[in-house]
Amino acid sequence: MISAKWKQIVKADLYAVMREPFFWLILLSPMLLGVGLRYFLPYLTGQFQNFDLRDYYPVIIALSILTPPLYYGIVLALQVLEEKDENVLIAIAVTPIKLRTYLAARIAVYTIISLPQIVIVHQLIGVIEIQLVKLIWVAIAASLNTSLIVMLLAALAKNQLEGMVMGKGLGFIILLPLAMYFVPDYWHLVCGVLPTYWPIIAYYTAVSDTGSDVFFALAIVMAVLSQLFAIRMLYSRFERSLL
Repeated sequence: MISAKWKQIVKADLYAVMREPFFWLILLSPMLLGVGLRYFLPYLTGQFQNFDLRDYYPVIIALSILTPPLYYGIVLALQVLEEKDENVLIAIAVTPIKLRTYLAARIAVYTIISLPQIVIVHQLIGVIEIQLVKLIWVAIAASLNTSLIVMLLAALAKNQLEGMVMGKGLGFIILLPLAMYFVPDYWHLVCGVLPTYWPIIAYYTAVSDTGSDVFFALAIVMAVLSQLFAIRMLYSRFERSLL
């Protein structure tokens, strides 16, 4: 019965998504970014004589592959806030389809779409080598950013307008863990309080010559667990806000 409900929601939402022109824009924009960086980064690197931009390739690539879940998370969050403003979610909460099931199914659509895009964008850029298996694990961990961003905006924003304003500031959450590339020793572990840190450190470990397979596995586990925990807490807050 639950699977039938999931199938119904996913099918309806996927159909609505495919008909939305803005969806195709956010689908293509990360790929166009990937193709652009594939040719622009080597060109830009050759323009510097006393500065090796290749040392910062992991920063640039990590930021680029996080754009699909960020985009999809913001788009879905604004849709959820719109439904909240119009009391659609309250109506759904009293139907046989539980609100949790409804949101989980919708988030799953966007998460599943963003997951392969992370891999595709990385491969399109093609300036850093990484084992495909590790890249897929990084993509799985990073794709949870979609759910995290949806629940973050839905839980903290009172309406769609606030959600749009907050969405513009979400880059801070993504960018702060990138400080790991610029701080000495292991001070970057302080950023571990942010769930978005762990997919990034997992990627850096995977592409680093000194990266440990054990620490990579630990980072993936921490990425999944920390994001699921944050999503659960944010959902509880969001559910209370509907009362």
